[in-house]
Amino acid sequence: MYTSEIKSLLDRYLAGSATPREQRLVEQWLEENDQQNTEWHRMDSRERAAWMAELYKSIEHSISDKRVEKENDNVNVTVSSHRWWYGRFGLSVAAMFVVAVGVSLFYFLLPRQSADVPVSVSTEQQEEDVLPGTNKAVLTLGNGDRILLDDSQEGILTKQGGAEISKQGEGVVYNTAHSSGKHAPVVYNTLSTPRGGQYKLVLSDGSKVWLNASSSIRYPSSFAGNERTVEITGEVYFEINRMTAEPSGSVPAKKVPFTVKIMPSGGEVEVLGTHFNINAYTDEEVVSTTLLEGSIKLWPGRYGAAGAEAVQMKAGQQVRLERDGSLRVMKEVDLEEAVAWKNGLFLMNSTPVAAVLRQLARWYDVDIIYGKGIPEGRITGDIPREIHLSEALKIMELSGVHFKIDNRKIIVNP
Repeated sequence: MYTSEIKSLLDRYLAGSATPREQRLVEQWLEENDQQNTEWHRMDSRERAAWMAELYKSIEHSISDKRVEKENDNVNVTVSSHRWWYGRFGLSVAAMFVVAVGVSLFYFLLPRQSADVPVSVSTEQQEEDVLPGTNKAVLTLGNGDRILLDDSQEGILTKQGGAEISKQGEGVVYNTAHSSGKHAPVVYNTLSTPRGGQYKLVLSDGSKVWLNASSSIRYPSSFAGNERTVEITGEVYFEINRMTAEPSGSVPAKKVPFTVKIMPSGGEVEVLGTHFNINAYTDEEVVSTTLLEGSIKLWPGRYGAAGAEAVQMKAGQQVRLERDGSLRVMKEVDLEEAVAWKNGLFLMNSTPVAAVLRQLARWYDVDIIYGKGIPEGRITGDIPREIHLSEALKIMELSGVHFKIDNRKIIVNP
């Protein structure tokens, strides 16, 4: 977030043209902020607008003042009685101001601690740092050969089962347009990302697939017959193309379903053409399927309770399969949060700190060590996935939890 964007948000909020999500973030910050909580709840709409206008002026004046100050290794920025400490990250003064105010509005943290227990924020300069993840993956062919895609040149990589496999930009593409025959043998390939990696895949039917860190998908190099089936682990986002089987004799052409088998839970998702996200990491409490567009049918698999039936999902819904076999349909879901990873963000809505740390661990390829138990804090807002780990942790420390980087480990102390 740039300073101009924060100012623009406040302008839109004051003018009443902010989106519902922007309005919710600003007001949530105002209502939950410890320093302003009491006063904000007592204000009527006119008083709130006046207070916001004063805050806007304060931001403008602070930006002007800070731009003339010389940058040094330890900069102390105070805004609306809040003090945030930054240093050793090469940030400009303007950028640090954005972090100070922008974090409050966009990287907004909700500690959720008991009201009578003070929360101390302890930060210390990090001698180590970790770069964010990148586009990297391993393609395993049907004969067991492995291709490191991040080291490969763009262009044709190989041919498998009637499909030409190419690396194009930040993804790998399967193309059957140049296939010499319709009855090529079925060959299964596997695309897998390590921790700290992500990748895009275009299947032979034109369907697009995005893999988050520590994920995999097993699929045929070309689809044949009346079915399309793939297997996944981790977190994967799909945009499925509709496909129609060729008519045979008296059998008319019909739509070919697309089936996703979720490993290791054994759940299955059947679609015809739609956009959806599946989060099936084994270290998460639930297997969640979020539908953005279209309609899908979900079978619970081996985690499902005895006699559990398939669930027909509608756009905007999320189905959560608990480890105890219970199945919950969530009708009010933040779709942006579900696919934020694909769009370069960690986006949270009152998400437990421990759950956010699991996301950081996968993306930055680090381990989490809890020194004094798992913290109970929660976080709402977004953190860019392209920043260094130390910067992400500085934002996280506003929740009152202390972090230290040590040899690719995050040491957590509440």
